[in-house]
Amino acid sequence: MAEKSANPAENRAVVERFLDDIEVFPIDDKTADAYGELKAAIIARFGPREKAKLRRIDIEKLGFRENDLWIAAVAKRHGFAVVSADSDFRRMQLAGDLDVETWWTPAADS
Repeated sequence: MAEKSANPAENRAVVERFLDDIEVFPIDDKTADAYGELKAAIIARFGPREKAKLRRIDIEKLGFRENDLWIAAVAKRHGFAVVSADSDFRRMQLAGDLDVETWWTPAADS
């Protein structure tokens, strides 16, 4: 959104300063393995039981977004907890060994 703002250069600089304090974890072989294990566990837990249907399973039709799976895989690979109010991570937790913490819920503001 910095690019579409009234002051793109200034706003890019703000974003860059913010990102300076954030460590980015690359997708490496161990992260990819964690992703595959988690995805397989989710399909085993929430997917269809018929083998023919398993071959064409779309993880998003089970209610899980690919980006969330990658976030969870990075957390698993590095031994981190996923901190989120998104219930999809709680559902992932039912399928695999994933540490999930919720520090805030929308109901808490009511």
